[in-house]
Amino acid sequence: MEAKIDNTDVEGQFARPDIFDKKGVMGRMDNKFPFHPLERSEASYNKNVEASEMHMLRRTMGMAMPMKLAMEKKAASKVGHLPCISVRSMASLDALTGADSNIGFDDQFGKMENFEMMTDSPFNVVNKYLDENRI
Repeated sequence: MEAKIDNTDVEGQFARPDIFDKKGVMGRMDNKFPFHPLERSEASYNKNVEASEMHMLRRTMGMAMPMKLAMEKKAASKVGHLPCISVRSMASLDALTGADSNIGFDDQFGKMENFEMMTDSPFNVVNKYLDENRI
């Protein structure tokens, strides 16, 4: 009769949690399900909400209202500013989409004015922008 060797207590593997092992439960789950089931839908949440609102408006008010809103959003999103200004205010677009009443992670963190790096002078930035965008 052959005796089975238990390899669970091999040198270097003692007291190692199962979640760090590729043969463990988490390793098998990552191969079988590499993402959370809600990850895909949450990535495009805002787009899905906007599409459903436009569909509802089309059904209740006709095609003119969603087209008018889409044109207003496109016009408001193209409002320019000088490239040397790091704070880009999209107040009119936020008012159209309703994002002005929402407070999120991006409202506090990740803004250019909070970074500790030296920016170019406004003259150089505007000159570079005008050189790149000549008609």
